[in-house]
Amino acid sequence: MSDITQKFDHRIKTLEPHIVALLGEIDGIRGEFKSGLRMTPQAITNLKKSTLITSAGASTRIEGAKLTDEEVEKVMRGLAVSKFADRDSQEVQGYLETLQNIFDSFETLPLRESVITSLHNHLLKYSTKDDTHRGVYKKKENTVGVLGLDGKVVKVLFKTTPAYLAAKEMQELVEWTRNALEKSRFHQLLIIANFIVEFLKIHPFEDGNGRLSRVLTNLLLLRSGYTFVQYVSHEQIVERRKDEYYIALRKSQETCRIDSDTIAPWLNFFLSVVKEQASKALSYLEEEKVEDILSPKQYEVWKYFSGAGEASRGDIAKATGIVEVTVRQALNRLIALGKIKRIGQGRGTRYVKI
Repeated sequence: MSDITQKFDHRIKTLEPHIVALLGEIDGIRGEFKSGLRMTPQAITNLKKSTLITSAGASTRIEGAKLTDEEVEKVMRGLAVSKFADRDSQEVQGYLETLQNIFDSFETLPLRESVITSLHNHLLKYSTKDDTHRGVYKKKENTVGVLGLDGKVVKVLFKTTPAYLAAKEMQELVEWTRNALEKSRFHQLLIIANFIVEFLKIHPFEDGNGRLSRVLTNLLLLRSGYTFVQYVSHEQIVERRKDEYYIALRKSQETCRIDSDTIAPWLNFFLSVVKEQASKALSYLEEEKVEDILSPKQYEVWKYFSGAGEASRGDIAKATGIVEVTVRQALNRLIALGKIKRIGQGRGTRYVKI
């Protein structure tokens, strides 16, 4: 066994029972999602678009950007590149285009160093401050730390791989990961988790490492058959759990330079995020199936509840333009299907999504 194989294999060779169970749960949900995927082309397009927007917004905000999802959507609608005067918009546009490329072409994007550097180049395409170093490994040292208001590091959290070793360690990591995936030496999710935590430990580029790690997460998950990542944003879940994300990374990375290194903290976090993604995707799919068993007007009433709390028949009729007698019939159908419930009686009756 080579030194590099031994270096990574031991991290994921012995698993705690709850990790084995978690892997089984994720793959079970993936199977349900694949077997039940009967979304309309328009529904698929809308979900992918929503995922791109939330992913680009979340991933750049994790790194300190300020654009809201609504502002990201404006960028996506075709704002001229010449108007990307601020750094946040430049980074969002690069992320949108790079992740779109992943979604469209993941089957033809193998894990190679040339693909990684190309994705980094594309990710920073509009970022003027990164003109001199995009697409190439770092030539000066960088650190993982807490930024102050002036954008400078005020507290170092982790020392990354020295610049002169970055290319060597990236070559070793990519070779091990590709070999492990091609030969199915371990569960795919374990291999991907190890790749990401080690990539962030190396921090091979001067800037954009965090964003690129999340792009590569999408790529590796898609290439491993976890297609639900196109419908639920991985980045949005990480942003919501950002404190856990940094703690899990730091706890794992702190052990990387000792003999008993472990990625257990990161593995627990990463798999919990993927499971949440899978569960949300399945819930979207189950909602989409409702369309197959409802009439068009019944479905319009059902869609009304996606953006509303409690509502009366009159509220729904006014909002949808559907006559109240038809609304009543649709509500009875949705109650029978267990999708909504009735609250109260008589003129004060309200309806709410379950």
